[in-house]
Amino acid sequence: MELRKVEQELENLSSEWKALRRKRPRFNDDAGPAIGGPDEALSTQMPSWKELKSTVNDDELFPPEEVEEEEEDINMENGSTDANNDKSGTDATNNTDSKDADNTAGYSDFGMCLAPSANGAEKGAESTTKSDGGTSVWERYAAKNTVAAAKSQVAVPEVATSQKQTMDDNADDSEEEEEVSVEDASPKDIIAGLESLHERFVALGPKIDKFNIKLKERDPVSKKPRYGAKTYSRVKHVIRTHKALEQGVAIVFNETCIIPSIVSSLRSQIQHHTQQLNIQKQSHQSQQQLEEERLAKEKLLAKERADQRRLLEEQRKRDEEKELFRLAEEARVRRAEEEQRASEAERRVDEELLAFVPTIGADGVREQIGRMREALKDDRAALDVALGSLYTLFEQIVRKPEEINFRRVRRDHPKFMEDIGRHVGGREVLIAAGFKLDKLDGVPSFFSKEPHIESDMDGWSNWFDMLKKTLEVIEEEMLK
Repeated sequence: MELRKVEQELENLSSEWKALRRKRPRFNDDAGPAIGGPDEALSTQMPSWKELKSTVNDDELFPPEEVEEEEEDINMENGSTDANNDKSGTDATNNTDSKDADNTAGYSDFGMCLAPSANGAEKGAESTTKSDGGTSVWERYAAKNTVAAAKSQVAVPEVATSQKQTMDDNADDSEEEEEVSVEDASPKDIIAGLESLHERFVALGPKIDKFNIKLKERDPVSKKPRYGAKTYSRVKHVIRTHKALEQGVAIVFNETCIIPSIVSSLRSQIQHHTQQLNIQKQSHQSQQQLEEERLAKEKLLAKERADQRRLLEEQRKRDEEKELFRLAEEARVRRAEEEQRASEAERRVDEELLAFVPTIGADGVREQIGRMREALKDDRAALDVALGSLYTLFEQIVRKPEEINFRRVRRDHPKFMEDIGRHVGGREVLIAAGFKLDKLDGVPSFFSKEPHIESDMDGWSNWFDMLKKTLEVIEEEMLK
């Protein structure tokens, strides 16, 4: 699982390397030149992934002496086990060649000796019995398989590694051909990407060291590598890839007295760009200062002229305000007089209306409906509409006396005036039923005020009885 994670991380890092090579340093404000020329990407400074891998020397990473020692051990074991192989009538080499190198009978992927198979278990008793020469059956079994496994472990990894290396090189070639698009990016973003790549590369170091140590270890019994053939090949490929990436990181970050590193060049470019911006800013500030001084003089002259105009304008406004105040005062006086006259006229109208209602209660209601009936004796339909509207009004109040909206009637409401108010005795019916002339929210209204039921129970009972008797009178008049 750890090897797979390292492989994936190295693949991601190689992809990140290829992506960074396509970056072209540009500043957002003026699209400054890239490193190496006006239109060049980092690919002119950073070697391709194929070039990095070509710098890896297997002889340095994996010294050939170890392989030669393995071959000598195999040859020696070959000679000591030929007689036993002929005597048993089985060919250990043919048996091992027919299987994968990682699945050699009797050994795990790490070269450790496994327990014998079912047939071997039946011969377990013989494993403690000494044969000719003092060698047990189990020791001869292990020696026979050791020879075959060692041959396969030495040969197969190199073949697998060579095939994988060829496939990777071909993939790198195809990817390098696709690296035609150049992407503009700020130098700060590019440095951040390179530093992120460096941190991830450094984080892999302990794991790679662990794989390197494990790669050189041998099983003390079989003398085989600790890794199986396929794992052995994968680990070597991981070490090669990490070494190639190490070369690239050194090119990016390490510098000499002659050639600066890519990161140093990017930082120098940022510093140079910042200096240019500062120079431009200072020049702009100088020009701006001269312009501000010129504008200040013009502003001073304009202020003097504006002050003169302001004084004249203030005087004119004061005169206008005085005139407006005089006009407003006159209008206020006229409005107060008009309101007073309107209030007196309204009061007189209310007094006249109240004068037509000498009796309050059911008798008064009956009297006012009689006046209405007399006035509408030639218009039965209008009388029916008026009585029906009065019935609806008082029926709602009796049904829900707590609802204030049922007990408030606007005196100028169009529907009220059309059905009831325009007829003789129409408004007077409400007065006779206990409604008062009042202003609610500034609107003249007929309002039946409900007494507080808890503090004035008798008053509330009398008020509600009057409403019910009014409704009964209206019902009687509707039946006539």
